[in-house]
Amino acid sequence: MAELDRRDFLKLVGVSAGGAAAAGCSDHVEKLIPYVVQPEEITPGVAVVYASTCLECPAGCGLHVRTRESRPIKLEGNPEHPVNRGALCARGQAAIGRSYHPDRYTGPRLRGAGGALEPISWEQATALLAEKLGAAAGRVRAISGAIGPTLGSLFDRFLAAQGSSGGRLYYESFGFEALREASRAVFGVGARPIFDLEGADFVIDFGADPLESWLSPVEHARQIEATREVTAQAGRDARLVYVGPRLSLTAGNADEWLPAKPGSEGVLALGIARVALRAVRAAGRPVGGDPALLEGILAGFDAESVASRTGVPAETIERIGRAFAQAKRPAALPPGVALTSRRATATTAAVLILDAVVGAIGQTVLLPAEASATPEPASFRDVLKLIDAMKSGDVAVLLLHGGNPVYSLPPGAGFVEALDRVGFVVSFASLPDETSEKAHLILPDNTPLESWGDLAPRPGVRSLVQPTLRPLYDTQALGDTLLQVGRAQGDSVAAQLPAGSFRTVLEAAWAGTDFRAALGRGGVFETTPRGGAVSVAASAARIDFKEPQFEDGGPYLVVPVPSALLYDGRGANLSWLQETPDPVTKVAWQSWAEISHEAAKALGVGHGDVLAVETGFGRVEVPAFPRGGIRDDVIAIAIGQGHQVGLYASHAAEGRAGEARGVNVISLLPPLTDETGGRAWLTARATVSATGKHARMAQLQHTDNQRGRQLAEAVTLASLTHGEDAAHGGHASHEIRRPYDPVNDSTPESPYRWGMAIDLDRCTGCSACMVACSIENNVPQVGEDLVLRGRSMSWLRIERYVGAGEPEWGTGRKRPEDHEKLGLVDVRNLPMLCQQCGAAPCEPVCPVLATYHTPEGLNGMIYNRCIGTRYCSNNCPYKVRRFNYFDYQIESWPEPMRLMLNPDVSVRGQGVMEKCTFCVQRIETARQGAKNAGSQIADGAVTPACVQTCPTHAIEFGNLKDPKSAVSRRAEENGARAYHALHMLNTRPGISYLAKVNRGDEPEGGGHV
Repeated sequence: MAELDRRDFLKLVGVSAGGAAAAGCSDHVEKLIPYVVQPEEITPGVAVVYASTCLECPAGCGLHVRTRESRPIKLEGNPEHPVNRGALCARGQAAIGRSYHPDRYTGPRLRGAGGALEPISWEQATALLAEKLGAAAGRVRAISGAIGPTLGSLFDRFLAAQGSSGGRLYYESFGFEALREASRAVFGVGARPIFDLEGADFVIDFGADPLESWLSPVEHARQIEATREVTAQAGRDARLVYVGPRLSLTAGNADEWLPAKPGSEGVLALGIARVALRAVRAAGRPVGGDPALLEGILAGFDAESVASRTGVPAETIERIGRAFAQAKRPAALPPGVALTSRRATATTAAVLILDAVVGAIGQTVLLPAEASATPEPASFRDVLKLIDAMKSGDVAVLLLHGGNPVYSLPPGAGFVEALDRVGFVVSFASLPDETSEKAHLILPDNTPLESWGDLAPRPGVRSLVQPTLRPLYDTQALGDTLLQVGRAQGDSVAAQLPAGSFRTVLEAAWAGTDFRAALGRGGVFETTPRGGAVSVAASAARIDFKEPQFEDGGPYLVVPVPSALLYDGRGANLSWLQETPDPVTKVAWQSWAEISHEAAKALGVGHGDVLAVETGFGRVEVPAFPRGGIRDDVIAIAIGQGHQVGLYASHAAEGRAGEARGVNVISLLPPLTDETGGRAWLTARATVSATGKHARMAQLQHTDNQRGRQLAEAVTLASLTHGEDAAHGGHASHEIRRPYDPVNDSTPESPYRWGMAIDLDRCTGCSACMVACSIENNVPQVGEDLVLRGRSMSWLRIERYVGAGEPEWGTGRKRPEDHEKLGLVDVRNLPMLCQQCGAAPCEPVCPVLATYHTPEGLNGMIYNRCIGTRYCSNNCPYKVRRFNYFDYQIESWPEPMRLMLNPDVSVRGQGVMEKCTFCVQRIETARQGAKNAGSQIADGAVTPACVQTCPTHAIEFGNLKDPKSAVSRRAEENGARAYHALHMLNTRPGISYLAKVNRGDEPEGGGHV
């Protein structure tokens, strides 16, 4: 059809809806076929939801895939799944973009003589691979990620049919190998522990970062925040203490931060265990092992000696040890990736001994008797062995699926050089990455939304993956590719493989269950096996608990931090994760180096000044981010950036093929293992120097100082439990809530006044709500350049403040002295979105009435009336309105990404203002259902995207006119904490915030420190 602008199209329609429109057409007019015979479960305009499983990380959260006319438009958590119970993290929300990514491989590719990838048919590709496998004479190996038990079993059978002696290596960058080996050393049980924090009243986190990247972040976030819930009537006896060199996202949600020397976490755990053992035995309670054995293990870890080795005062060790012993359901969490040193197994063993001493084993720390159907990842030592085999010519054909070892392995491991020695490399990647770019043949796999499969993340949980989208391109499921290649090799190989397609294989693997019922539910879920009673074994006495040695390279220890958004780098090709700012620093799209203010002063650098960071293994240049929440002897760089190929070549007009974004901190690290073969990350010291360059930081929040505006308030737990004056943020008490006036805030005839209650004590700052909002409401991603200009389009942001007014970071601003030392944590995360004011300042200033007050109390927007004066944005005190400076439709949603747009939400054009609408399209969907039933909208029938995905249920939504609604009850039951942001302006917001609870001033005893 010829290009018609909107005005011309309306003219044509006005003259003749048929003839005039046809006159504007240059192409042949086809006869349209109506949707007469439609699938039984599909009604045009009505969403259909299917259950599936998230494969973004090994946690295996359950999904509900919302589809419209057979195309997925939104991913949400499956409420029936025991891992995530309906919530989903930011990475899970953004996973939908993999299917619609514009840079996907559209079909098989073969590398030609000139080095370029050229199209090839599946028949040719299958025959070629069959030929190469036949000539390999058994010298075939494979590397895969977490692919589930059924596909993994098929892959193993395929390799066995090739005569492969080494078989498949299950590779995960974050394998957490030390957990399994430490369990074997301490308890004699070679199973990875399951940490069940439900109801835990005292958690000591030795750098695990469970809210970001450790094991099962959504599950742990729900458990930790639920057990810390408080009301005006009672406070839960729960506490979180964090041990680590930097104030991470998890540390910011803790009650106390102990910045111990990196690598000394195991020594500190044993020091606390010695104090706790004494207290437990004095109380006449049993300990998790032979008391004499435990006394012997802990003999050399008195508080004074541990204090000198860790930097944590002896009185603090004594205080925490006694309180931990008094807790009813304590839990100690071993270090995560950032603190995995060359003594990782011993450090983890020390933490497990602490758990045993206080009786946590069998309560909050479970050792399942049976192994999961999905095997544990290979150790780093096994990876190095495979690299040696590749170098020596023992691998003729290498099959690669999942993971990105060229990026995620240290250069010193020699994987790239070894890959060049392999005769034929096959990649099954759906998207280009550093590893697939080294392959000779690419057989692109279907994305998870186009695939059949399953996952068994732990005993008792079997999840299904089902396709909700026909393959958009000429791709093929890995299982079907293996079966076809095996059959192409002849009867000798085909006889060793199952018949039928991979779906047939999957259904056979689930033969003992009701497969259709399992598909509808998302899998088969049983109670997590708690395992038998275990105690500390005699083998624990042989563990050497000395501190690790670091590769000497300078005065600063490099701490590689797993990204809360990009994980190990696999999320870097999703623009929603790139544009969502880091929850701690609020930097998007870039890399940065966190250093302390003292270190910055010594180096003579400020915010954004470029540093040269060099170890004996590599060198990077990265902008400095001085802050208070980090040790002076540490430099922290997030993992995930620094990719070299193809990212954003056509996405958000960002970057070009071969152009790196940020730096890859892994290039600074040596290829070292811990004492049992696991991968060591905390290994190298660096020299750091100023380069004289400066880089602008794409930072979406430039200060964590509230400037006394009472935006993010806090109360003490004592003020709630003992009825004391509930001071907010250090200010005197004031009237912070006002009754909702139905005459002014919604029309008297309307039964609804929509609103929210947001609990700052539950909000962790994880930013899952931001990604969910953007995908649900077709919010464009504008790219790094426009973020640098302050033109982010996100309708929802998470503001991070430190205390009532003291900044931790910020250009040229002094940090509070107490953030340099051991001490209490007062970091407040404030979700800020349109407040849907009853007396909205934006409404009276609009000259064309594009923004108006709806009968139900919302600040509505008529997009095609807006002329872009931006008066409303100028008059908004919350700064939550966004202006479309450009037409982002082409840049943000290149083909085929437009297929994922929500058809219930208008795509805004250039010159139009937009903002949060409380997901009004979901309100209208619920209204239609209530109308059909002849009733009003029931409480809970409307769940905005941000509310639905929140792992900690920090946000409640509903009808404020209904005193029995959940949102009304949450605000009323927490009346001592409820307030409105900028209440003094009398805008009558529809959102009530519940102040954060500071537990730092509590007396010792009963689990408090």
